[in-house]
Parts: sequence; structure tokens; C-alpha cells
Amino acid sequence: MATERPGQTESEAPHKRPTRDSLQGERAPGNAGGRRRVVIDAQASRRSPAGPGAPGGGPAQPPRRQRRGRRRRGVYDEEAESRPAQSATATHDLVRVISGSTVKDVAEYFGVRVPDIVKKLMELGELKTQTQTLSDDTIELLGAEFGKEVEVVHAEDETASEERFDDSDEDLVERAPVVTIMGHVDHGKTSLLDAIRETQVAAGEAGGITQHIGAYQVRHDGRTVTFLDTPGHEAFTAMRARGAKVTDLAVIVVAADDGVKPQTQEAVDHAKAASVPMIVAVNKTDKEGADPVRVRTEMSALGLQPVEWGGDTDFVDVSAKTRAGLDDLLDTIVAQAEIMELRANPDTSASGTVIESKLDPGRGPVVTILVMRGTLEVGDALVAGAHWGRVKAMHDFTGTRVSKALPGEPVEVLGFDSVPEAGERFRVVEHDRRARQLAGEHANRLKTESLARRRNKRISLEDIFGSGLQELNLVIKSDVAGTLEAMQDEIAKLPQDEVTVNVIRGAVGAVTESDVMFAAASDAVVLAFNVRPVGEARALAEREGVEIRHYSVIYRAIEELRSAMQGMLAPEEVEEAVGSAEVRQIFRASRVGTIAGSHVTDGKLSRGDRVRLVRDGTVVYDGVIASLRRFNDDVREVASGYDCGIVLRDYADVKEGDVMEAYTTRQVERELA
Repeated sequence: MATERPGQTESEAPHKRPTRDSLQGERAPGNAGGRRRVVIDAQASRRSPAGPGAPGGGPAQPPRRQRRGRRRRGVYDEEAESRPAQSATATHDLVRVISGSTVKDVAEYFGVRVPDIVKKLMELGELKTQTQTLSDDTIELLGAEFGKEVEVVHAEDETASEERFDDSDEDLVERAPVVTIMGHVDHGKTSLLDAIRETQVAAGEAGGITQHIGAYQVRHDGRTVTFLDTPGHEAFTAMRARGAKVTDLAVIVVAADDGVKPQTQEAVDHAKAASVPMIVAVNKTDKEGADPVRVRTEMSALGLQPVEWGGDTDFVDVSAKTRAGLDDLLDTIVAQAEIMELRANPDTSASGTVIESKLDPGRGPVVTILVMRGTLEVGDALVAGAHWGRVKAMHDFTGTRVSKALPGEPVEVLGFDSVPEAGERFRVVEHDRRARQLAGEHANRLKTESLARRRNKRISLEDIFGSGLQELNLVIKSDVAGTLEAMQDEIAKLPQDEVTVNVIRGAVGAVTESDVMFAAASDAVVLAFNVRPVGEARALAEREGVEIRHYSVIYRAIEELRSAMQGMLAPEEVEEAVGSAEVRQIFRASRVGTIAGSHVTDGKLSRGDRVRLVRDGTVVYDGVIASLRRFNDDVREVASGYDCGIVLRDYADVKEGDVMEAYTTRQVERELA
């Protein structure tokens, strides 16, 4: 039973909202062998900072016993562990709220009552119960209404925050740099890597094109370098993007006899987006027609200025066939890594990134991971998003079975319960049960966020009309460069004072998966001039809801763009007069109020019309006609030339000689200047 202070009854004991920082465990009376109940005692923690029974702390007072059949708000549940606590910064009103939280959860985060949240939602036009989830926009809007600065936390955000570690300098050791090989198809990426590590990987690839992300290691001057070989074919743009996100350095391979190609530019874009330093390897310098200077000139147009020309990008001339320049390339990579001072703590729980994964019929889920911190050992329990497992076996890139993996090392792991997605973060936890719990919580979080997230349909030109957007993003693909330039010039001529049209990508060639993914991420529309989607681009566009519009002439596209921009303009509100009446006599009725005996002088008046009451040229009332009568009958409308009785809503100070002007408003679409 709850103890009481002298002179204070249980009903008089103060009860304030509990905090999650003060947890006291107790067993419910009469339930010695039953379930353990953990309750929160905020009062005891404030009265006894040093803990129960500490000198000078005073006795800890447990809270009142919870009522049977109802769950107290102060009773702790396991889900509370996964909720981020409010930020203890100087701005105490900054609240971190989990995406997909229910009305009840938001009330707890804000420290307000659930009915207050429900009432505010009703005022905002939403009818929700306390167990229904709220969208991110609604949570932020509620925060503004209650004076809270809200940060909506997603599952991906929490995973990213876990990557920030506070290791001391003495715990850090040098780790191997992770280098990604990127570039256009058939420019010799795999052959170059094959020459570096002296194996014949390229010979085993289907059609000579890499179709998976491989991870390999080489030794040079006593240093280990980890290479990721990302596919160069455009059908694997997504995997190339994931490769850029986990790398420390990117080597852009360009054939000296072919120059910069569309996928070369895409590789540079991915590396820039990931803020990854780049080294340009000019390959095939042994071939006839090779022109390394031309490659440097074309790469300079992409913003990669060679060091020898006064820039900050290293260019190395190499040949995968003759092995010329390979040592120079490795020296450059090692030098860049030394400048970056890549270090990690090996004496801690391992964490890193999933490079690729597959389901092997004989071995089950096979996951290639890159350890970025800590040491991964056989038997470790690990979790990657909504997937978990225990390391049963590990193999390095040569297929050799290993017992541990240090920072910067890629290994193939057996033991996952299912196949995680490439690019997913993994980390080692205490035991299998904890890994299973975290994976289940992450899966539930993702499901809740998906249910709570608004069904944001991707942008199409038809959807833009009246959408209220002020920015339109475009991806333009054309068959020739002249059409592309002409289209960009015409777009620049469109008036963009209130609505902005951004060409976020313009290129020559067919519509690829990379274009569709880029448009999906940017809420953009793809305009295709005399080109068609290739590969899986059309199917991907249907899945992502990206609109691809095809044109053969420029003026047709410009006309539709103008229409779309007009639809994005805020409509103009126009007022139209409906009728007018003159007040000639005033009547008063006890149940009705003031009745204005009026004569309709123009147009017609209808019940429910908006009306202004004008007295001596001044508007004294702007409201609604509540009642309209002719003789003893209620009528819907009265035409010009007839008398009627008018009752105004919530206004009784009507005088003889007043003029009533009925009007209506409508919104009219504006046109571009």
C-alpha cells in the first residue's frame, strides 16, 4: 500500500504528471509471485535526490495504488523505451516526437490533456480519437498551436543518430579507407580493379558487366585499402548511389578514348551528393586514339578541375591492360586517406553498413557487410533495421573463413533471419533476444509511420492545378542537344515571379531508371522529347508515381507548362452583386427578434445570402440572411419589386432607410503575365 505523510490522507496526496527519469520498482501487494509492476514516482525523486533512504533525502513516497481495470498514465510500459525524450536544451519547448504517434502519445509529449489535443484537432478540421495516429504535418501544426517547437523523429533519423560516437583519441586506431570505383559502362572499372588485386573477376561477369556490388581489399605500402566495385550499367544506378554513401573516396573511371559519358556525370553527381572526395582515373591510355587531355577538359566542365591545372582533383593516367600507372593510383589513394585521418575504435561493439544481400537456397540469407567501427566476431547478435541474426559464419572477399572483422573490412555473414536491404545500417547488441526485440520495434515503427504518413501522390501536370505549390521541378530528356537547349531557353522566358520552374536535370538520351529515381526524390515531372523509357524505367515510374510526358514539339510542352504554372497561382477572389433591398419598416417579435420590412429594389435576395447593411454610406454589418418571409410564409428567395421581411443572423440594430446589399464571392483562376 502507498504510505502517507503524517496528517495527510491519500486523497490529499499531491499527484503530478510523472516523468520517465524517475522509475521505482515495486510489487503489487498480494501479488508476491505475480507480474512485476513498474511505476513512476516523480515526487520521490524530487524529495530524495540521493535515492531512497539516503542521508538528508527523506523517505521516498510511492504513488497511490492504481485502480483496478484502468491503466494509469504513470504505469511504465516497454514502448516508452523507444520514445525519444524531450530535449534538455536551453529551449525547453523543443519536443522530439516519434513519427506515427497517436493522439494520446502527442498529449504526453506536449504535457497536455488528451481532450485538449482532440479539441484542437476539431478546430483544425480533423476528428481523431486518442488511439489514432497523426501525420507529421499534423503533429507539427499541433506543436505550433501549443507553442512547442517540434522535431518529428523517424526510424531512419534514430539510426543515423546512433552513428555519432564519442570515442577518446587513445581508443582510435587507423582503419582502411573505403574506395568506390564508379564510372560509365565498359570504361574498364572491373578490369582496373582486377588489375589492382591481380584476379580475374571481370572474366566471370555476365557480358563483362558487373551486376552486383563487390567488396575487395588490397595491400599497398603496408596499408590496406577496401574497394567497392559498383555496377556501371545504368540499370544499377540505385546500387551505385548506395556505394557512394558508404565510401570515403570515389574513383571515377573515364576511358581516355571515349571521354565523359552520361553515366560518368551521374557517378559524379552521386559522389557530390554524398560529399565524397573524388579521384579521376583516366583508363585505357594505351589504346589508339586515347586523349587524356580531352578527358581533363570534359571533367573540368563537371566541376572537377585537375590539380596540375590549379584545381583540387587528382587525375591519374592508368591502363588496366598494361598495368601502367596503378602504383600511382594507389599512392594517390593512400595519400588522400592519410590526409583524411580515417580512424575507428576497434574495441567496441561492431557497427557498419549492409553492402549487398541475397537469399541462397542452400545457405539462407547471405549478407555482405562493411564493418566501420568495432570488431565483429562469430557468435555476435546483430540487428539491421527490421532484420536480426546471430553470426554463424564469416568469409572474407577471397572466400576464406574468418572469425572476426576489423573496421574497414568487408565480410560475408551467415545467420540473418531474413534478407536486409542494401544500404541498411547494422550494429551488434547484447544478445539474440535484444536483437529480435529491436528488429520487431523497428518493423512496427516503419509500419506505423507508413500508416500515418499522408498518401503523397507524386506530382503530375494535371495535379498541379489548384495545388497551391509555388515550385515546379522538371527532368528533361531529349534526343538531341539542340532541342534540350531550346526547351531550357523557352522555360527561362516564362514569368517566374510567383511560380518557379526548376530544371533539375537536363540531358540527352533515353529516360533511364536514374532519371525516374531522381524525379521521385524531387517531386519532379519528366519531359521526354522524341525519346522513350528504357529498361525498367517505365515500370519504376509506375511504382513511384512519377509522370513521364512525351512531346515531339516544344510549343506543346510550353503551353502545358504555362497552364500548370497558372494552376499553381493563388486564385483571385471576385465579388459579384446578387441583389439589394431597402428597409422601410421595422417589426419586432418576441421569438424572432427584429424583422426588417424591406422592398427588393434590384436583383433577388435568397435565404443564406451574404449581405452588407449600409447606413448613410457606411457598412455597419456584414453577415448572413437568417430568415426570409413573405406575409406569413417562409420563402427561399424574393425577386425584385416585391416586399419581404428579413431577419439578419446575430444582428438586431436595423433601422429604417438602411440598405441591404446581397453578394456572393467566387475564386477565379489567375493568368500568367
